[in-house]
Amino acid sequence: MWRIALTTAGIVFLAVSAMHLLRISLKVKITVGRFSVPLWYSLIGFAAALSLSLFMFSAAR
Repeated sequence: MWRIALTTAGIVFLAVSAMHLLRISLKVKITVGRFSVPLWYSLIGFAAALSLSLFMFSAAR
């Protein structure tokens, strides 16, 4: 049961990291109110989500 949950979480984190990488490569601008979210936030998000994804996949083994 835990194996399925960890694999699913790994897939979700991998999808999130792919979206961050896509935002970086396409240079998509995101604005929340008056705040413009810098691209380097996505770089941090990419690294964190990819790390969590790899951790989940390794824990599922």
